[in-house]
Amino acid sequence: MRKNHFIVYSVFASSLILSACGGGADSLPSSVANSANDPAAVAKAGTRAPSPNGTTIPSGTSIVDSSNAVWTVTNGVIYRAGQKAGFSQAVIQLLWYGGKIYQQNVNKLWWVWQNNTWATSSDPRTATAASASASTAIPFFGVNAHYIQGGVYSSIPLATQSATMVDLGLTSVRQDVYSKAQIDILADKVMPNVGSKVNVMPLVIPHPWMDPTLNGRTPTEASAYTYAYNMAAYAATRFKGVPVVEFGNEYDIDEHNQRIANDGVNVSDYDNNTWPIWRGTMRGSYDGWRSVDKSGQTKIINTASTGFLNLGWYKGMLTGTQPDGSTGHPKVPTDILQLHWYSDGLDPVNTWGKDGTNYNVLKILHDAYNLPIMFTEIGINADFSTAKAQAYISKTIPELYAARSTYNVIGFNWYELYDDPSGEFGILTNGGSNKAVYSTVKAAVAASK
Repeated sequence: MRKNHFIVYSVFASSLILSACGGGADSLPSSVANSANDPAAVAKAGTRAPSPNGTTIPSGTSIVDSSNAVWTVTNGVIYRAGQKAGFSQAVIQLLWYGGKIYQQNVNKLWWVWQNNTWATSSDPRTATAASASASTAIPFFGVNAHYIQGGVYSSIPLATQSATMVDLGLTSVRQDVYSKAQIDILADKVMPNVGSKVNVMPLVIPHPWMDPTLNGRTPTEASAYTYAYNMAAYAATRFKGVPVVEFGNEYDIDEHNQRIANDGVNVSDYDNNTWPIWRGTMRGSYDGWRSVDKSGQTKIINTASTGFLNLGWYKGMLTGTQPDGSTGHPKVPTDILQLHWYSDGLDPVNTWGKDGTNYNVLKILHDAYNLPIMFTEIGINADFSTAKAQAYISKTIPELYAARSTYNVIGFNWYELYDDPSGEFGILTNGGSNKAVYSTVKAAVAASK
């Protein structure tokens, strides 16, 4: 995939090339690789649709999971793809919920199926109801904008931009900042003037090479941690109470890194020299914010990936593994997994690598980390015709909304509101006029709610 965007303020420019890629089972997250001997788990995607979220036995007689495996219950014993699923007895209910299989036995005890065995659990429907107020605080439908970068985003009044977003049904806006001074602008100028109907989701980018204390020296993991920690802590004082904040943008393809090798699915595909620097940046970002927001009121997005098939980045950062194969390093914490996706990547539940390997990226991330997923960038590549773009929008937005129950997708930010120097990715022109896709986005959002 190719996309040019996010002109980094005054120092860096991003011109991004995302390589379509493939890989074997040994390159996938461990929870996926562990199921490689299960023929049901490696069934071809798309042979049958998963059962609707909340399906139970009884009243149903079978459940289809997201791996296309059929679950049944006979005489209180659970079967998956015709074989006993671990040990079970006296089962009175089987439940498909949030992309997982749960069982309840005659003693009213609950278990969840994970890593090919049963683990103690509780009724997930009760837990979901208890946390509903927190989850609804994050708007599902959003868009990207760049007030800090000027141009159309600073020349068109914020009230006009906000009214346009509301008309589209996009009530969250992702806004990027790169310094404490820009954090102040976002807090003092942008947030008060977008109005109460649009939530601002700050994207704070503490780029370690922008640390003024280094005087041109190469960052270290320690210096990157400190720089990010201080900026994130400051951001937490200025953005107090926001539902969600994101740190970092596409660090995996930063110009300081060596080009990603192969397909990006393996941890070993990445630059071992810069890896600790980015790890320090991401760890510092999370810890800095939490040093102020100790109760966890704001949820943190802290994976900073280009997305698509760069699965090795997530695996290495979240498990403390480096590209050289060494383990036991500090793990990067995050509350939400961030994913970027553009139209030439096809469908995130059905895409291909260079060697023809088929991937369901949402399933891989969901099964490996069991965290909510947000598409902080999703959009149309500039070489798509209008008709092709409209078809992609009409298909993709409803699919993202439907993925709430299957893969715990909690929202998206369309890229972007206006055309700007990074490319013609906007829903509107750089003069503020509606493009042909405007009505398509609006209709797709309305139909999904």
